[in-house]
Amino acid sequence: MESDPDQRRCSMVTIVNAVGSGDLGTELDLQNLGTDLSVPSTEYDPSNYHGLYVRLVEDGPLITVYQSGKYIISGCSSLQELETTNEEFISKIAELGICDRSIDTGFTLQNVVCTEELSSAVDLSTLAVGLGLETVEYEPEQFPGLVYRPPETGAVILVFTNGKVVITGASDVTVAEDAFTELRTRLQSLIED
Repeated sequence: MESDPDQRRCSMVTIVNAVGSGDLGTELDLQNLGTDLSVPSTEYDPSNYHGLYVRLVEDGPLITVYQSGKYIISGCSSLQELETTNEEFISKIAELGICDRSIDTGFTLQNVVCTEELSSAVDLSTLAVGLGLETVEYEPEQFPGLVYRPPETGAVILVFTNGKVVITGASDVTVAEDAFTELRTRLQSLIED
């Protein structure tokens, strides 16, 4: 997934949450699985939520496992951490005899949330008008940032007055980088006008 396992920083954006999902291909007894897994933390309360929460390390990424055998890993700060967490989870499941370590779960990256900073503070009211009200939501009484949905990027960008930017809903890091580049280009053209 990522060429340098110790890097969270890509060419331009910083990953703050990577989410992936897979399928073990078998029905699971979540109550027993939660009891049998030898990990620091499991939580299963079907009256509250129908998934089993698993953490392989204290305060680490969260794995949500469903009775269907499907699972979601969230809270990873790099693509390498996401891949490693998936491998360790499969290993733990294999130790219980639920599946083979070489199972193909179809594990894929679903979403990345990234951050970046613009070079200066931003007047969000001016930006809302400049970007086009049809692609922007800006209601400062309800949320302190501007929500921008750039056409054709598949991501949502949150822009704050201090210049901080959060890119969410991106299917991979390239989409997040492209969305940020598009925002920066639009900002530059607004400044020049």
